[in-house]
Amino acid sequence: MAFLFNPFEGQMTRLQWWLAQLGIFAAAFAGLFLTAFLLSDRSEPVSTRTSGETWALTGILLSVLFANFSTCLNRLRDSGRSGFWYLTFLLPTAGTGLMIYFCGIERNRGTILGPSADTDNPPPQTYAPPPRAQIPQQRSRRTFGRRQA
Repeated sequence: MAFLFNPFEGQMTRLQWWLAQLGIFAAAFAGLFLTAFLLSDRSEPVSTRTSGETWALTGILLSVLFANFSTCLNRLRDSGRSGFWYLTFLLPTAGTGLMIYFCGIERNRGTILGPSADTDNPPPQTYAPPPRAQIPQQRSRRTFGRRQA
């Protein structure tokens, strides 16, 4: 849950990213709903806002943007990309599609960046085949389907 408030929290799976995005959307909707019903002045025309509404809407907008930035930055880092990729999400038409693909659909393509990535997991050992002398000799005759005598 800390990855909603800390852009450098740690590893984040695709499922956690989707759940975080759902939670951010639900919190934004609830905040807008409460702002509209609790802070609006019913005696004023619809086109005007009170100062409480303005402050609440600004706070909701900033908190949603920061939570989205934090979750996307964690997910981008886990997929092997830098945080500068977040700037591509600001493109008007392709940004949302790129964000959904990079953070929510694509599997981890790279190594997870962090201090424990190199120290905990040693490099895989290569397999060397045994020398020819240790390999048992195979029969030259085909015996498939026949009984052994």
